[in-house]
Amino acid sequence: MNKSSFKTVILALLLGAFSVSCQEKQGAAVSQAPASGTPAVAVEGLTIATVNIDSINMGYQLVADIQRELERTETRLTADVQNQAGAFQKEYENYLKIGATLTLSEQHRREEELTKKQQSIGELQQTYANQLASLQVQRMEEVTSRILDFVKRYNEQNRNFSMIIYTGKSSNILYSLPSMDITSAILDGLNKEYAAEKAKK
Repeated sequence: MNKSSFKTVILALLLGAFSVSCQEKQGAAVSQAPASGTPAVAVEGLTIATVNIDSINMGYQLVADIQRELERTETRLTADVQNQAGAFQKEYENYLKIGATLTLSEQHRREEELTKKQQSIGELQQTYANQLASLQVQRMEEVTSRILDFVKRYNEQNRNFSMIIYTGKSSNILYSLPSMDITSAILDGLNKEYAAEKAKK
């Protein structure tokens, strides 16, 4: 499992959930621009902040730790499959050497055993792949939940923006003012909380 595919999973989970609409200020009014003018919507009293999700993915220590966890798990599972495949290969080669000395019934029995073992290894490989994929989704859902929860708390405790939206390579935001960006504050807060949790363990 490489980092790019891991980051893709994170992004896929966040895309549909990261735009956080918060409490709008009282008295906010929306007025549509005249049809003859430039198509636009003016929103009175609306405050918006942006968070670059690519920067969060790259800088959040929890993401890095999960990446290492998944890589270790993948290495362990792959080694198990390879060990069993190696043992099967030796058993098969041994059969080729002595097969001619066996009776037909013994040959059929050994061949059936080898076929079942080969199928078993293939099934084990698929089982491990499913386990790894499930673990990946589970851990990334945890990351998504943590980010969304922190963003909500940050907004309630600090600025009370009307809306916080994500930016990044996969975002549909074409441009936003740099002054709207609160990525550094969010990333710093996420890492501080995570570091405090690790210190308690």
